[in-house]
Amino acid sequence: MSKQDDQFLPEQVDEQIETLAHLGNSSALPEARLASDLHQVYDEEHEIAERVWVRLNRHITQNSRGRTGQKHPKDQARHMLVKEAQPMKTKVTQQPPAKNRWHVLETFAAILVIVALVGSMALLLRLRQAPQSSQGSKGTATSTTQALNVTTATAILTATATPIPEPPTSVMLSISASGIPPTTQSEITIPSGTIVTLTVIPDHSLLPFQTFTMGIYATDPYGFSELQYCTYPKTGTCSYTIAYSSSERTDYTKGKHTFRAFLGDIGGAILENSSSITITWS
Repeated sequence: MSKQDDQFLPEQVDEQIETLAHLGNSSALPEARLASDLHQVYDEEHEIAERVWVRLNRHITQNSRGRTGQKHPKDQARHMLVKEAQPMKTKVTQQPPAKNRWHVLETFAAILVIVALVGSMALLLRLRQAPQSSQGSKGTATSTTQALNVTTATAILTATATPIPEPPTSVMLSISASGIPPTTQSEITIPSGTIVTLTVIPDHSLLPFQTFTMGIYATDPYGFSELQYCTYPKTGTCSYTIAYSSSERTDYTKGKHTFRAFLGDIGGAILENSSSITITWS
């Protein structure tokens, strides 16, 4: 080895280059100038290389967009060359196939264990709920039967306890007018033009199916001049407002007239008469 080569030892070459680079052009040593020149060339080549890579990447990207889904063998080769020529990058460490298989098997075994545990718990819960459900259904059936028995007994008692309605046996005639409270007196004098209402009141409401009838009649001009006729469902009262009767050709709002209420049957027979009321209009 020459004396010139001994100045750059392999173990200290980086430190020596860095030292000479710092000296720069101010030093007269040829080694310093050499180091400075080499550093400048390196910077220029690095910038050129960066521009080349940028242009290559841009060109490859444009070609890949223009040929979507298809790659020419030359493009693939060029892509491989560029990929191999790029600076070294950190490679992601991949797990060996055997290790991946073991990981999959462990995951699958864990899933099987979890499924088995869940299934066993569900089975135990179902077995525990089955006796309770049977007891609940028996209790429900017993309660339903008891409720039906109580309902039936109540219906029987209600049907037995419901009294049979009594039929009407008599009627009463009531008179009412504006300023005059309802009354059943036999004779009354009312100012002329007063609106008067006669009402039949039975001792019991009429029965269904028109078993009984009731009404109001005047004793003039005939002995029985019917003015109102009532049947079921008018079970409570039967009313008539005194006015001119075209059928009897009589104006009952003038003079003196006598009225009665009657209780009859569906055949038209009069069963009972009420007390009469004689009205005199003054």
